[in-house]
Amino acid sequence: MNYQLLLLDIDGTLRPEGCAQVPRENAEAVCAVQRAGVRIAIATGRGRTGIGKGLLRSIRPDYWLCAGGAQLLDRQGNDLEIHRFTPEEMYALVDFFEDYELPLRFTFHDANYAYTGYETFIRREKAKNLNNNIRDGEDQDHHLVEMPFGAFGFAPRDRAEAFRQKYGYLGLHFLYSYPGSDGCDILKKGIDKGYGLRALARLAGLDPAACVAVGDGDNDAAMLQAAGLGVAMGNASAAAKAAAGQIGPDAAPCGVAQLCRQLWPEAF
Repeated sequence: MNYQLLLLDIDGTLRPEGCAQVPRENAEAVCAVQRAGVRIAIATGRGRTGIGKGLLRSIRPDYWLCAGGAQLLDRQGNDLEIHRFTPEEMYALVDFFEDYELPLRFTFHDANYAYTGYETFIRREKAKNLNNNIRDGEDQDHHLVEMPFGAFGFAPRDRAEAFRQKYGYLGLHFLYSYPGSDGCDILKKGIDKGYGLRALARLAGLDPAACVAVGDGDNDAAMLQAAGLGVAMGNASAAAKAAAGQIGPDAAPCGVAQLCRQLWPEAF
């Protein structure tokens, strides 16, 4: 198959756990594949604003699939498609997370605003070298500037079930990254990275079968399944591996570089 678009998750895939940046070897390999004519997309739960300068080193993607599929952008960072929360959806999340004193942040174009639990976000993100551009939003007023298009919270799974029981009619779903983790993307009905891949392929004039997707977490599973070739890193979750067509090397120390050389040897 002549694959024409490579979609890459960041954390746990391009950027192994513990690394402050994408390893140089990974960045150089992705750039080599791009020079060979394959288009590159970053596919992440982060909003575009949460991908800081220098994180990707020399990688300059052709497309961005951000906020778990809710924000699609072109090379210049212009929105191609965006899916915002309604006021009812946003207020339900804020009320619920406040009631249970759980951390919750929303993604906007300029930053991620923690409406509850700002200090918890800063502490936990520092421990994982995430630097996700989080601001103190506990005044809870930034949605008056624009409605958010991404949400992330720390919630035990029984709390997620309690939310579904109370607000199931809204269709929101809590998508956890890994088994045992309490960190979850909160997405609108029908939105995930699989949706984002299909939408991005359509916008790029491609068949999803011409796409390679690479990821490691439960939140990558839909994308891996939607791609012509889904590759789960060797360190990936069981759900990601089950959805993938191929198991790749571990993310560390530079598994994406190894994978690029295997799939596109002509680029090297």
